[in-house]
Amino acid sequence: MNCLKIRGLLVTTKTPVQVSYEFVRQNLQGVDKFEQKLRLLGALHAIQDERQIGRLHTYYPGQRTELDYTKYGVWLFPNENWNEPLFYYTGTGIDHASKAIKGFTITVDPSARDAVRLYRNCVLPKALWLPPSLHHHAQGWDVFGIEVYVAVDNATDLTANAIILMFFINGVIVLRMPPRRGDLKGTVERTQQTIETRVVSSMPGYVSKKYTGLDPRYKKIRDRAKAKANMTVADFQARLVEGIQEHNHARHPDFKKPRIQVWRDGQEQAPLVLPTGRLQLRTTFALTYEATLTREGVQAETLMFNSPELHAVYRVHTGEKVHVKVDPDDVRSVLVFVPQLNEPVEAFLSTFDLDFPMSLELIRVVLKRLEERYTGNEVWREEIGFHLLDELQRVQSGPMTRTPGKTKRSDAQAATHAVALPTVTPQQVHTSTNVSLSDLLKGSKI
Repeated sequence: MNCLKIRGLLVTTKTPVQVSYEFVRQNLQGVDKFEQKLRLLGALHAIQDERQIGRLHTYYPGQRTELDYTKYGVWLFPNENWNEPLFYYTGTGIDHASKAIKGFTITVDPSARDAVRLYRNCVLPKALWLPPSLHHHAQGWDVFGIEVYVAVDNATDLTANAIILMFFINGVIVLRMPPRRGDLKGTVERTQQTIETRVVSSMPGYVSKKYTGLDPRYKKIRDRAKAKANMTVADFQARLVEGIQEHNHARHPDFKKPRIQVWRDGQEQAPLVLPTGRLQLRTTFALTYEATLTREGVQAETLMFNSPELHAVYRVHTGEKVHVKVDPDDVRSVLVFVPQLNEPVEAFLSTFDLDFPMSLELIRVVLKRLEERYTGNEVWREEIGFHLLDELQRVQSGPMTRTPGKTKRSDAQAATHAVALPTVTPQQVHTSTNVSLSDLLKGSKI
């Protein structure tokens, strides 16, 4: 005899009970799984496994942004001169209500520096960070500004102290999603899947999320994709921008009009908020380092920065602990925040002068190569400007070269950033042994 309770009635049957999937689904609809696990297992387990209804609703475009990196990847060449591709990931930012893609960044090794770039690319006008060849896309890609909430997972690059501070400076509330709860930021997950299916999956070098990682069972699949790779990072970026534009102008699944139009309509309720002024931009989208104020200035990473204004502050506040704001894409100057002063002090790179911006990753690799090349010979430091440009030209246009003490990913990231710079042509240096008096006085009135 088998007993089965149906709609409150106890039914007895002699045949084995066979329950359909639909029967189970309908009965489980009335069970509050969150409350059930809250009582049985506690709040931590319940939050990780079940979403509490009504906690994370979004009511208008521009209220909430979701940031994440793709689970899939693409084998790409940093530039045309490299003979070995590397595995790149794409970070994207999505507006939760309109489902429009706000910005992206491409990196071989996600870090806090890339998180700054990703959020900056989502907030600011696209003409400020797209390469010149893609500036025409900026006209149809709206400026999204600062949101109320930003949802991130527990990845170390998105939860680093410098990144959380960047969000707080902008007045953004950070929603850190618990582990194994991808559905709490499901919009960015689904959007990445859409871009993967419609745009990326047909590209040479593409590897699905199922086969990424180090599982030896899928090594042959990854090797086949690597062998087919023939695109540079710039090529991939151009095709990705076109795919994003198509996605943003495609019909929203709920409102039946273009996603970008849903965003524009929402600005009537939530006007655009943007950081204004060069000082606020440099203070917001930057990495923060703690340093000690010395006679030589301040040190961030391995670089020294100083200025007459900072030296004047040093004479009054010797040895003071300060905070240094560094733009990861432009290390020519920094902002130094001294606790006793109301305004930051600008300091400049004291080792050499640069006429163009250089990223942290690029200058690290170039200086490391110079140190290794001239080991035991410090004469190169006297003409460091020339030698730096000479080495930078090698990174820009030379073949793949490994840097001692650096990983292959560091070299690839530096090569990727070097391609975006104007072509470098180092000027010939004349020493005192081969310069005549007439050359020294050339152009003077003597």
